[in-house]
Parts: sequence; C-alpha cells; structure tokens
Amino acid sequence: MSDSDLKSGALGLVSVVMQGVTHIAPAIAILLTVQFITAEAGLAAPLSYLIAVLIVLILGVVLTQLAKHFPSAGGYYTYVSRSVHPRAGFLVSWLYFFYSPIFVGVILAAVGSIVHDELLAQYGFNLPWWAFLLAGVALIGVLSYRGVEISVKTMVAMGLIEIGLVVLLGFWGLFDPGSGGVNFDSFNPANASSANGLYLGVVFSIFAITGWEAAAAMGEESEDPRRNVPRGIVGSLLIVGVFLIFTAWAFQIGWGTNDIAGFIESEELPPLVLAHQYWGGLWILLLLAAVNSAVAGGIAYTNVATRMWYAMARSGSLPRQLAHIHPRYKTPTVAIAVEIVLTTAVALFMGFLIGPFEEFVFFGIALTFALVFIYGSANLGVFLYYRRERRSEFNPILHLLFPLLGTAALLWVAYKTVNPFPESPNNWAPIVIGIWLALGVLILLVMRSRGKEEWLLRAGQVAAEELPAREEAIEHRPPLV
Repeated sequence: MSDSDLKSGALGLVSVVMQGVTHIAPAIAILLTVQFITAEAGLAAPLSYLIAVLIVLILGVVLTQLAKHFPSAGGYYTYVSRSVHPRAGFLVSWLYFFYSPIFVGVILAAVGSIVHDELLAQYGFNLPWWAFLLAGVALIGVLSYRGVEISVKTMVAMGLIEIGLVVLLGFWGLFDPGSGGVNFDSFNPANASSANGLYLGVVFSIFAITGWEAAAAMGEESEDPRRNVPRGIVGSLLIVGVFLIFTAWAFQIGWGTNDIAGFIESEELPPLVLAHQYWGGLWILLLLAAVNSAVAGGIAYTNVATRMWYAMARSGSLPRQLAHIHPRYKTPTVAIAVEIVLTTAVALFMGFLIGPFEEFVFFGIALTFALVFIYGSANLGVFLYYRRERRSEFNPILHLLFPLLGTAALLWVAYKTVNPFPESPNNWAPIVIGIWLALGVLILLVMRSRGKEEWLLRAGQVAAEELPAREEAIEHRPPLV
C-alpha cells in the first residue's frame, strides 16, 4: 500500500473480524432489540433473527467480491466509486453521514439512559445520560488518537468480554428454564404472532445486525487485505449471527416460553430481569456488558468514519486537512477530532430534544433508508465491475443472482419500515434522509455545471492500482447525474 500514510499491516485477521463484530455492538443489538422483535414476531423472534442473518449473509458475500480487489480505507466510498461511478460513490459517502459518524454518540446516549435508569432504581445513584455520553466519547477519542493497534486491541478485548457475559446469561437460561422448559418452538413459523409480525421481526433483526461491513474500512491497515477483509466481513456476520440467534432463543427459554406475553410487557429489559434473577447482586455484569458494547462499538464506528473521510480527503472530495496523519501514531487525527465533535453535538442535541433512547430509534429508522441505497449501490457495483472488467470471472450466482436477491430484500425492508408510516417524531426520519439525498444530488449538479469535478477522477483510488488506468476507465463510463 505504497501511497497510504496509514499504518499498513498493523491488523491481523482476528482484529479485522472483531472490527466488524464490535461495529455491530452485539450486546446492545440483543439487549435493545429482543423484546421489541418478540413484540412483533411473538415466540418466533429467534426465527426472525435466523432469517435476517441469511439475508444479510447474501449481502456480505456480494461485498467480498469487491473487497478482495479494492483494499482501501474508503470502504463503500471506494467500492462504489470504482465499480459504478464516482458520483454514486460520493452519494454513498454522503448518506454514510447518518451511519458511522453519527452513531457513536447515539449508541452512547441510549446506553447512558439505560445506565441512568438502572443505577437510579437499584442504588439511588443519579448518573445523567449526557455525562455517560461525554465520558464515553472522550475515552473513544483518546484510544482512536493513540493508534489503530491500541484502539483495536482495546476493542477486541472489550468485544470478547461483552459476548462472553451475554452468552453466559443465555446458557444460564437453558440450565434454569422458565415455564415451558427447553424447547425449539421459537423456530416454528406457526408460532409467530402473525405472518406480518414475522416479517416485521425480520426487518428489525436486519437493523440489529447492521455494521458487519465495517471490516472493509481497515483495508489499508490490514495484513493481506485482499484475503483478510473478505474473511473479516463474512466472519463477523457468522459470529454475530450465531450470537443473536442463540441468545434470543436462550432468553426466551430462561423467561419461560409459556409466558411470552410477560416477556413483551416487562417494564425492564427482559435480559436485565433474568440477570437479577440468576446473578443477584452480580446483575451489574450485564450492565457492564452493555457499557463495553457501547465503547467497543464506538471505537469501531470511529475507525470506519475517519478512514472513509481520510480516503475522501486524500482524493480531494473533502478538505485536505482531513487526510492529515499523525507522524507517530499514524492515525487521521483531524478526522478523529471532527468526528468526536460532530457525534457529541448531534447526540446531545437530539437527546435533549426527543430523549436519548428515542434518538436511537429515530436514527435507526433513518439509517435503514440510507443503507438501502448504500448496500444496493454495492450490489450494482459487483454486477457492473465483473461484467465490464472481469468478464472471465463472472459468476451468475455471485455476481447476478445474489445482488438481485439482496437488493430485493433491501427494498422489502424499506417498504415494511414505512408501511405503516412511523409515528411522530420517527415519521421525520425517512423525510430527513430524502432531503439529505436530494441535497447531495444538488451538490453534484452544481459542481458539474461549474466544471469542478476533477476530484471525481480520484474518488475510486485504490493504492494497489495504477491511477492512469483508473482515470481512463472512469472517463469512458456513462454519467449517472
């Protein structure tokens, strides 16, 4: 990676896999979604997770077809710019604003509200959610600044701790089950609340798994990125997929499958209820798992956002200052600083405006629509790239059928998210995404009319390729805007 200033070769396969795992934030993914998905799908909630994992695996396999050829810090920005068109790559990065750059603070705010409620109820200690947010952001900023190796080692350790604690609680439920005993009724579609409920459960389960693609952004800091990044994408999906399916099932067993109504109606998150029941005073370990998940996920989100901004600044589509690399730590320090300030400001503003947990739901809905465009663009890119430039390697299943199936599933998810339309304030989420996308298109139109698109020729820059060949390929592509 001769033209990258990042610390190439710093991350092994385990680190790349855990980048994807922690970006999903598995402990938070199950703690904050299992009750809601059970309310939609009923006893068949674990089946919803299973179907969602199979759908997302298709998307993951498709993405590996680009990751193995384009090892870049830009991730989706580079993949779509290189395979579809730089303008499409710009729009992907434009929509990514609602993803990694924002979600660090959003997750910390949501977990901060849970920590506040639990500590106040159990010990009478009042820790404001915003104080938790500020402390978490500061820790993530320091670790990200000090170098990718330190941040990733911390992320790996914390990720393993959170997974271990939640899985332990799941096994506890199997060894001490509630009413109904150990059974596999949760995987029988006939036990779903309704067909539509099962569909909605799958939709929100897909959101719970979001983040698996984060390994792509570590392409310039990974050992053997053409091999490790694709394995990291699929590996993180498999690990978190098994984790979510198992723990959702085990929590239902521990609660009692004969009392799913009580599981749905519980005022306290059911996994926390089980932790109190099984572990007594050590229930706080599960709360620590959630805190671990928030911090480890925040590191992963920061890695993705700042590496994408670094790649965009290097190509000229963002201010060059964002490509500044610390001479000792080899981290994009300006990008990290901007990321920390941005995510803190948005999380505090939305948290005080609609509530810290409510903002998690709001941005989750907004993110769903953004990801339909982002993932769908990569699916199109796989087909175009292998038809244009690697026809001898074209595989009808990998490069045509899987992208079509994945895109169809994404459109179905988007439809189910707005049918019925969300209530206020979440009804604004798809509207905000639509306005933001239109603004991105307007920027491209203005730049094209003024003849200031030279930076687009470098938008798909990959260090392992020769620039003249890329420019020639880009110039002969039909314009999308």
